[in-house]
Amino acid sequence: MRVAKQFTPEVLLSAPRRGPAVPSPDGSLILYTQSAHSFDDNKTLKEVRLMAVESGASEQLADDDKVHDAQWIPGTRTDIIYLKSGDKGTTQIWIADGADPAKDHYVAAEYDAPISALKVKALADGSVAFVVAGLVGPDGGLFNDKTDEKKSTGRIFDDYHVRVWNELYKAQKYALWYSTLINAHGKWGVAGELQNAIRGTTLEAPYGMYDVADPGDSFDISEKGITFIAEDTAPSSPEYSGISHVYYVPLTSFTAAPTVRPRAIVMGISETKAFYANVRFSPDGSKIAFLHSSYDSPSDVRLYMGHTSSFGAYDVHRMIFGKRPRLPPKAFEFAGDSDSLLITTEDCGRVKLSHLELRHDAEATSLVESGVVTAFYPLQEGNYERLLVTSNNIVDSSLWQIVDVSMTTQARVISSATKHGAKYGLSHGMVSEFWYEGVNDAVVHSFIIKPSNFDETKKYPWILLPHGGPVSSWLDSWSTRWNMALWAQQGYVLVAPNIAGSTGYGVDFTARIYRQWGGAPYQDLVNLMEYLKPLPYLDHSRAIVAGASYGGYMVSWMFGQDMIKKFACAIWHDGIFNLPVFMLQSDATGGGPEFGGAPFLWSNGEEMEKWNPARPELLRNWKHAPPTLIIHSEKDYRCPITEGLAAFNTLQAQGVKSRFLTFSDECHWVLNPENSMIWHQTVFEWVEKHIGGKEARNF
Repeated sequence: MRVAKQFTPEVLLSAPRRGPAVPSPDGSLILYTQSAHSFDDNKTLKEVRLMAVESGASEQLADDDKVHDAQWIPGTRTDIIYLKSGDKGTTQIWIADGADPAKDHYVAAEYDAPISALKVKALADGSVAFVVAGLVGPDGGLFNDKTDEKKSTGRIFDDYHVRVWNELYKAQKYALWYSTLINAHGKWGVAGELQNAIRGTTLEAPYGMYDVADPGDSFDISEKGITFIAEDTAPSSPEYSGISHVYYVPLTSFTAAPTVRPRAIVMGISETKAFYANVRFSPDGSKIAFLHSSYDSPSDVRLYMGHTSSFGAYDVHRMIFGKRPRLPPKAFEFAGDSDSLLITTEDCGRVKLSHLELRHDAEATSLVESGVVTAFYPLQEGNYERLLVTSNNIVDSSLWQIVDVSMTTQARVISSATKHGAKYGLSHGMVSEFWYEGVNDAVVHSFIIKPSNFDETKKYPWILLPHGGPVSSWLDSWSTRWNMALWAQQGYVLVAPNIAGSTGYGVDFTARIYRQWGGAPYQDLVNLMEYLKPLPYLDHSRAIVAGASYGGYMVSWMFGQDMIKKFACAIWHDGIFNLPVFMLQSDATGGGPEFGGAPFLWSNGEEMEKWNPARPELLRNWKHAPPTLIIHSEKDYRCPITEGLAAFNTLQAQGVKSRFLTFSDECHWVLNPENSMIWHQTVFEWVEKHIGGKEARNF
């Protein structure tokens, strides 16, 4: 094992990044994606690879960055299907043999349009149904926006669906398209044309095609149809952005057009504005399960289940837990039958995997409790006794292990990308945690990350990290953007508190953010500063505050308070300056409980101004802000760049040392490795310049 002498930004950004481990139907091989950037060549190698479960030997299946959506063909031993994007928007379906990756791959079908989000399902007749997402043209067929050449770049919009994350909404809607694969004489081919599952409707599906999450979680396939989540594309107001619903379209054949339109699953509650996620058929196809949260209480995520025959749904969580306190689920899969689930839950800075029986008063059995579980599959198709689980943590970018659901044997590690941190000189001993008393008797959890060579007799500059969201949390997880181990290895102690609004501590704790954007979360930070005062290894004369998104909002709010005088330096990334204006510019203008109603000045002005960092009396205090680096990219449509420019100009106008870093091609996150290197260099150099007392570090 080659060990990095120093964990630097270049080491972090050039390290291989692995996707989830997906086992072959027979459990002998693992299919995964991997990318690695070379700063010498300024190139990123993207691969699809295979690893033998027993030996750990790995080999390449494909190294073309146009290959995507690779997965095993169910019902086979080691056959693989993947999509490959071609010139001018075309897409090909390719077939490969995982047992012999060098064997010639072949094309099973080609389509004159971009398609993605591939999902497959073995059918009883030996064929394999597949579903993809693609745009719908004016004629109702697949649309190729890559060849839709126009003389002008002008776009006209008639509703608020204009921008999302880093792009404009497309003029065409997405739809789900389906057909079947048939194996004839040892070769797979597609039977018939792609059929539009939502033809004749005004729906757009699957939900999440513009989001950062996997749109494959928003639809599923059974022997007799397709279930999916679709967004309401014509809500009455921008405040209802993201409202969606679950639908089911029965099919008599996966080679013929639907004979009926999709029907919505009827909820057994009066509330109609809601958010849905993770829709799944039960193994026998008779039930549809999904996660639901209401517009008025979005943090209260619950599992619902309905029947394909009645189109009605009921609250499974209420049936199992009654009124007992519980943690909202993040994701789930049926555990091989219709009566139990494998479920992930955020719990005190971790995302745990559990097994849950669907019966009254059942208790979940924890299977994986450390780190953050990101994916899990039965090791062998249809056999849920053993699972292949993918997770990560603060010192390990990718951990694959086999877990026994009965818990009679210990988990077996298949692969650790960082050798449990040792590859980069990291260890779990760098990470600890504590609890302290927040405002209003709340008990607040925080991580603290120290350098690997930490000496308790020395004093260290330290960094306070209010997280984004605000409905989010710091997790025991790896990141290539705000990597806490990397910051610690530069000689800092990091404090990452999960203040009011954080997830993983119960619905009531998350709800502490409601109508309290600059209230309870800020007061939790005030109490934290008092808690940290006696710690002998923290140099409070060299304290730094750094925040992104809502964390950037919190830095703005702190600039208006006396507490900011306790910090020697600040980092403000893609944050918020003027809250009411931000809510009219952002691509996420949802209202609900966070502001006690619509987030608009004309109807909710008092609430919006209450927590607005740009109130004149607060802006006057910005003259006391420490030297501040403002970072904001031009294609950030979540927190528009005008927020960062306003914050920077306010600091400049009041004589505060400040610098502005921007990227013309980045969005809410700096993703290009070369740009990310500049981000890290600029941030660390700015901090080092203004806390003083230490030698400049070698990047």
